[in-house]
Amino acid sequence: MAVDYTSMSPDTPKPVRENARFSPLYFEMAFLGYGAAAALGGALVYANLPTYLTIGAVAPTFAHLAAARLTPIRGSTREVETVDKKEEFMASELFKKGPIMVMAVRRPGCMLCRREAAELHKLLPLLKEKGIELAAVVHESRGANEFKSYFSGGDVYLDADRTFYGPNQRWLPHWIGFLRFGTYANVYNAKKAKIEGNMEGEGRLLGGVYLIANNDIVYTHLEKEWGDAANIDEVRAAIEKFGNKAK
Repeated sequence: MAVDYTSMSPDTPKPVRENARFSPLYFEMAFLGYGAAAALGGALVYANLPTYLTIGAVAPTFAHLAAARLTPIRGSTREVETVDKKEEFMASELFKKGPIMVMAVRRPGCMLCRREAAELHKLLPLLKEKGIELAAVVHESRGANEFKSYFSGGDVYLDADRTFYGPNQRWLPHWIGFLRFGTYANVYNAKKAKIEGNMEGEGRLLGGVYLIANNDIVYTHLEKEWGDAANIDEVRAAIEKFGNKAK
């Protein structure tokens, strides 16, 4: 009769336990265990590689962003978003009005995006001093009005064609996003800042921040993972540098 090695206890005679180590079942279970561990380790390593290696990262040109078709999102922070296709205009018209900093929002309801918006909003006095406008674009209108409460002083536009998220759109798969260590660090920082959010909307398409002036993109930040906000000191330095050149 075959011995059931899987049900052995510490009281099982030592010779029997030693023989069990070399049973086919032992090797099969060990192989499955090592295989699962190797698969998980490989997934963790791949997920935490620089995303420019896994999903790409191509910065847009001024001409690319200027060709975007934008539509204002109307309504207060407590109202349902309204978008009138008749109000659509080319981003080039917006750029002609003067220098502008634009945040391409990954997901308006995301606490990580809201935290970045709140940080950029802190620069509003400096932006006004340098004559730079502030705006945000979203690729879906859901949650945009609530997002405005973290971005007061800046207009929010719908970029239905996702032009500001190109030229090569960077979609971060859910499994990679959840396995990246940086995601949890960013969530911790957002909660520490007491930023609230929700899980509504499409959150895989990475965004960015652009400082646009004089038919050129003066500063570019491409989001590398969920919550990878633009370094506020670098943004401030870019604003100051632009302001000095403009004098």
